[in-house]
Order: sequence, then structure tokens, then C-alpha cells
Amino acid sequence: MFSRTLRAELARRIGSRVLLVTDNYEGEGTLMSISGNLISLNEATGYGETALVNLSVDELNFVRILSATV
Repeated sequence: MFSRTLRAELARRIGSRVLLVTDNYEGEGTLMSISGNLISLNEATGYGETALVNLSVDELNFVRILSATV
């Protein structure tokens, strides 16, 4: 039940800067998409370079919205 609510909220936040944390990962970047149980994050790796990271909603420990799009 909670994962459905989280997926819906994240879908509303596509394009926003977020911080995603799992047991083995902590990354900040732009939320690119959410499809089913998969989240795509365009992670800022520094010096203008980015990396696309895919995470399962079930892996998340917490999400912080850093800046929202209008």
C-alpha cells in the first residue's frame, strides 16, 4: 500500500532534484521517470557529467525532495 502512494508522489515530482537512499546507495540528481517499481535518477557526478541510475522502489530507505519543479 505504501509503495503505491510513494510511486504516485514520485510520479508527480518528475523533473525535481531528489536525494535517494538505500542500504547500499546514496545519490542526488534529477528524477527522470518512474515506471512500475523502477525509478530512474539522472545523478550529477560532478563537473557537468551525469550517470543514469535505476533503483527499485522497494529498496528505498528514504527520499528527500531537494527542489520541486513548477
